[in-house]
Amino acid sequence: MLRTSELYSPQMREDPKMRAEDPIATDLIGALLSQGAPNVLSSRRSSNDSTVVRTQANRTNMKHKTTGQLRELLDTHLSWDFEIFRLEDLTRGRPLTHLGLTLMGGRFDLCSTLECDERTLLHWLTIIETNYHAVNTYHNSTHAADVLQAVAYFIEKDRLKMILEPLEVAAALIAAAAHDIDHPGTSSAFLCNSRHSLAILYNDVCVLESHHAALTFKLTLSNERVNIFKNLDRDTYKSMRHNVIDMILATEMTKHFEHLAKFVNVFYAKSGGSKEDDMQSDEPLSLDTTALTSPDNVSLVKRMMIKCADVSNASRPQKFAFEWARRIAEEYFLQTDEEKAKELPVVMPMFDRATCSIPRSQIGFIDYIIIDMMEAWAAFIDMPELVTHARNNHQRWRELDEAGVTTIADVLRAQRQGALPAPPPTTSTSEPTAEE
Repeated sequence: MLRTSELYSPQMREDPKMRAEDPIATDLIGALLSQGAPNVLSSRRSSNDSTVVRTQANRTNMKHKTTGQLRELLDTHLSWDFEIFRLEDLTRGRPLTHLGLTLMGGRFDLCSTLECDERTLLHWLTIIETNYHAVNTYHNSTHAADVLQAVAYFIEKDRLKMILEPLEVAAALIAAAAHDIDHPGTSSAFLCNSRHSLAILYNDVCVLESHHAALTFKLTLSNERVNIFKNLDRDTYKSMRHNVIDMILATEMTKHFEHLAKFVNVFYAKSGGSKEDDMQSDEPLSLDTTALTSPDNVSLVKRMMIKCADVSNASRPQKFAFEWARRIAEEYFLQTDEEKAKELPVVMPMFDRATCSIPRSQIGFIDYIIIDMMEAWAAFIDMPELVTHARNNHQRWRELDEAGVTTIADVLRAQRQGALPAPPPTTSTSEPTAEE
């Protein structure tokens, strides 16, 4: 069994009953866990065929003096109910720099850890945020800020305070802030199918995550004004680089079941059954704290931390979870639209804006990706509300599905009628550059 390549493959792929009864979940999860369909010959090019590194000069200078409202909001930076969409609105679509300064420059004092000044950190956050695409509905700097806030929240838990060194904390926050930098708004599978230059560069393997990690360091090392690592000695920098890259690569969904299985197998005592039996049992998970003495096992913790933060929107309070669901669906719809227009393989055919059921896609995502992972992580850091929110959101999506709510328009209509929390105000952002 250990010699096979299917050790960590999700069982749902081989369950014909699930395929028949829940095609939307199969479609979504299958697409997330695959590198994409084989290439087809096409003379058309993707709109993302050239990767352009944007610099601060492409945008007007930001003012980082906070208003009273913004200061008040940033004071709640370690609340699980943090109003990320309000931050997006108050900062005119630039939440990452403001929240980054509060968390990285203030709360966790990365400047002392990295031996750099706050101005360098400000410049670094600015250029990182500038290289997120504001036109993306989901994979933009608001998502990066949300993941950064989740990682910071997790780091404050006693279990992680006990095992993470200051440099590991710094690496985790840096990885969170930059983990989706220059995301084109389409999946790795799309890039492979469209023969995008990034897919060629990374041999169709871990395309986006490899790009995010590489661009993070390319930008950081490009200029002394933004190089937050410039005062680290060689060995410390090497360790920092390894940690940041390892955590960014851990966000690749094709390795989801592998990371989760390793985490559960290492940190939870076995009842004599298989790993799947332990995870599906109604009995509470029993933590094996002796495993924390191994550096390799601490790496598993850091990977799990950023993975959970990356999809934490499904375990946030309902008003946030529903808005994130709307945003990711719109991004998937746009990809499907482009695939059809360019005659490319459609990676997620069920994500057609005219026919897709938003509730069913979220039900499947929570069932097959979120619950097991959040149960394991919540038990590890003693944060049961992660599971509570996920289950509550799952139940609400079921109710909406039964009520016939399907499309984004249906969800927005339900929000306006008071069946759901109202969506956040429309963000006013600066005008996108030509590259965007």
